[in-house]
Amino acid sequence: MQEILLPKMGNSVEEAEIVKWFKQEGDTVQTGEPLFSIQTDKAEVECESTASGVLRKILMPEGVEVPVLTVIALVGAADEPLPDLSQYGAGGSATAAQSEATVVSVASAPQSAPVTLISASKAPVSPRARKAAAARGINASALAGSGAGGRILEADVLAAVPAASVKITPTAKRMLENAGASADGITGTGIGGKITKSDVGQALEKPAASPAKEGTVAEGGGPRRVPLTPMRRIIAERMSASKYSAPHYYVTVEVDMKGAKAFRARNKAFKASFNDLVLFAVAKALREFPNVNARWLGDAIEQGGDVNLGMAVALPAGLMVPVIWQAQLLSLEGMCAASKALAEKAQTGKLLPDDYQGNTFTVSNLGAYGVDHFTAIINQPDSAILAIGQIKDRVVVIDGGIHIRPIMKLTLSSDHRVVDGAVAAQFMGRLKAILEEAAF
Repeated sequence: MQEILLPKMGNSVEEAEIVKWFKQEGDTVQTGEPLFSIQTDKAEVECESTASGVLRKILMPEGVEVPVLTVIALVGAADEPLPDLSQYGAGGSATAAQSEATVVSVASAPQSAPVTLISASKAPVSPRARKAAAARGINASALAGSGAGGRILEADVLAAVPAASVKITPTAKRMLENAGASADGITGTGIGGKITKSDVGQALEKPAASPAKEGTVAEGGGPRRVPLTPMRRIIAERMSASKYSAPHYYVTVEVDMKGAKAFRARNKAFKASFNDLVLFAVAKALREFPNVNARWLGDAIEQGGDVNLGMAVALPAGLMVPVIWQAQLLSLEGMCAASKALAEKAQTGKLLPDDYQGNTFTVSNLGAYGVDHFTAIINQPDSAILAIGQIKDRVVVIDGGIHIRPIMKLTLSSDHRVVDGAVAAQFMGRLKAILEEAAF
């Protein structure tokens, strides 16, 4: 009998929720075939089977949050006897037996009745469970854990919340998060009143109320509470930490993109976007300025051996920054392929944790939204981030003559602990020269 483990998706991911099993018990599976999908803080990821045979037992159902490297299923021959499932803490009464705590079922008690905790559990508590318990005023260590070895998971904490709490499937929850909406006002049609995917779909399809006239408040309007998604919470924490810990300053240059436009018109082998040209130019300039491709360590400054470019991608649920690794080794064609692949993975929720970690410098482009110029908050642990505005025809004076040129504004936000003003100015001057000379 072969064990299927919840894979380790990166150093920062300790647990993940099983979203969907693509196979059912008794189905034949092959090594490398998609077997289940999981949801991390930022992305949903399909996981392949690591064994071939018959899926004999699913140990962890959909909607359960599981620590990485937990055995979640067994694959073997059709007639092979199953082992003792109690060793996995699932598939039987083993989980309850391993925990010393018992908890009164809230669903069967009156809504006004408090949750009664009998005794404390010695089982470990996952970080998410501890955080969820603190937010709800629950003693997590006193709950019965449903995880491997009696581990207390976030789902155990949520199960101890009064029955009036919203019940929603993982897929429906993600649909609401992606739409930036809440479950308020949605009636669940699933088992026990659980909100399903179809319930959310119908709610999102309803036409929005007509906007009120300027200077008035819409009838029945008022503040609307939008719960934080995991992605939005992470963005808030990291951007606040960056803005308040790193002394930001900003350097802006105007770049004449006439040469870059001509290069794109001549280049027929592959289609490079203006963003690709900037990414390539940034990687080239950073090779000459390793002190910009650096991070603050507190007692030292660490210069990156490689240029790992973070590329900000806007999603309905928030901002993702997938990373182009070793960008200094890529040709322009390779840069185009890498940026396109990462953008598609981000839009389809297929990014792996390692795809958005390890950045040494970040580029953020709002030109497509008609933005002329903006300043960006440093994406730590980087010490600088480049903000790209739109390319716009402007009147400029060249050698005493008046001309109309396609101008793009670039703004570098730098951490003054690492990057001095003169260094930032020199880096931006070099970046400007590469783009204007079309040195691709």
